[in-house]
Amino acid sequence: MSAMKKNVSFKTERLHLRPLWPFDKSILSFAIMQSETHVRPFLDFPESGFSEEDAEIWIKGSQESWLSDKYYEFAIFDRQTNELAGCAYLSSLDLNGNMINLGYWIFGKYQRRGYAFEAAKKLIHYAFNDLNLTRIEIVTTATNKASQGLAAKLGATYECIARNRFVYNGEIKEGLVYSLIPEDIMDKE
Repeated sequence: MSAMKKNVSFKTERLHLRPLWPFDKSILSFAIMQSETHVRPFLDFPESGFSEEDAEIWIKGSQESWLSDKYYEFAIFDRQTNELAGCAYLSSLDLNGNMINLGYWIFGKYQRRGYAFEAAKKLIHYAFNDLNLTRIEIVTTATNKASQGLAAKLGATYECIARNRFVYNGEIKEGLVYSLIPEDIMDKE
């Protein structure tokens, strides 16, 4: 695997993906508060409310994770409005397996517009072509039909239901595992 650049950012036709910075705390707080009902069932967001102080702590953790190579969180901005549309992640880097996980959440008003697909495609390309990884996993819950549909649209292969795959709200949960390997996207570029 090639080293992850600390300040990497990407632009697509409609989106700008970049790390979160401290000045993003207001927009991150707003986006998460507005997304609670859409996203909370699938992501470990705080129980209720998400203040700017909470956002500041989130952003600090995100930056520390970049520095320690734990995970790489990208804020997804709409290029036309410069509004935060959500976040996408490359996480759980496994150097022995030469693989990483891909995750995402989209702010309610930006859902169903293809933003997660567009951001995920860019990160998949980066993971395979720049980081030289050989496998990407997308893990979702059995009830998250939107993420399952996105995994399929990205060309990922459904592999299994993995028992005890992740922790959500302090509970161990099973996860549906989808995978991508470079050959899955070679014909689509």
